[in-house]
Amino acid sequence: MIRRFLYNFFQGRNGFDPIAKLTVALALAAALLTLFGGWVGLVFDLAAMALMVYTWWRVLSRNIYKRQEEVRRYLDRTSGLRQYFRNLRTRFSQRREYKFFTCPTCHTMLRVPRGKGKIQITCRKCGNRFSGKT
Repeated sequence: MIRRFLYNFFQGRNGFDPIAKLTVALALAAALLTLFGGWVGLVFDLAAMALMVYTWWRVLSRNIYKRQEEVRRYLDRTSGLRQYFRNLRTRFSQRREYKFFTCPTCHTMLRVPRGKGKIQITCRKCGNRFSGKT
């Protein structure tokens, strides 16, 4: 009975989207900063509560079209930053097998197998040739 009620209640709601995840993370960070105490702690405590209220408002919102539009704009604005961290994670996971170089002309990231010695590297994008030690 409760399960059916919850299913019906959450049907047609927005749910946890990337903005809701971000606001939860910011609320947790603000909650940790309340440990400073005094008026600074009070400000961060109020910020954490406001962020959690905003998060639940987004999650329970039935205006899915508007929330999806907000998420699209958020993802468009943060695409460069997200790509940067995705590249860092890829480089870190492949650091033992490959050495990464940046083309001096067009700044394209190039991946070369390790252990080949000093080699000539040709950029795939602009055709520039430069040397590097793997």
